[in-house]
Amino acid sequence: MLNSTIFYSNMCIHLTVTILIAVIFTRNIKKMRKIMKVVTEDDSEEMGLLQKEYIPDGISTLTALDIYQLLEIWASILLFIQIMSMVSSYQYKSFVSDLYRIIPMDTYERAVDFSGIYNSTHGFKYIGMFSALIIGIFVSAVFLKDRFLKIISVIITAVFILAFCIFQMITFDMEVKIISIVWTSVIYHGMETIGLLLFSFYLAKHYKGL
Repeated sequence: MLNSTIFYSNMCIHLTVTILIAVIFTRNIKKMRKIMKVVTEDDSEEMGLLQKEYIPDGISTLTALDIYQLLEIWASILLFIQIMSMVSSYQYKSFVSDLYRIIPMDTYERAVDFSGIYNSTHGFKYIGMFSALIIGIFVSAVFLKDRFLKIISVIITAVFILAFCIFQMITFDMEVKIISIVWTSVIYHGMETIGLLLFSFYLAKHYKGL
């Protein structure tokens, strides 16, 4: 946070990811619109019955409308997360810079105090983004009537709350430097990367067409 070069490099990465998400989802949403226009609403049910009869193994588990709606939901959520990540990171950098002016890390004791405040407040940066992510998974679970995803989203939320309220961080005093792991950060970034990959693999496996 205090290194401006690293910070603005990360902001550029976030901006690039935001643009990529917008392009990818816009392209796929347009494709779904074209697909939905091929068959009229009145004929869609009969077309579905024909597909079940002649290509039972290749037919999508969900309707085109269902997939279209899920695409819109996740496009909104992922764009919101990236935008809020940039905003919260910028604001948190301002907070850390002010904190450093108040508590300069020129002595070991001050470095410990600075590290403690930094890590105990770091979780606030992720609450909104984590909430958006977990709501997206839960809404998808409700939409798909998937009990497993509902249970998983509740468990992950409980773990995040415990990490935020109780565990907060673990600190390793290395004498030369203090290394701290903020659990809310670990959970959020794990969800944002590995979690979303596992979520997409699960959807692809259990719901054809996604």
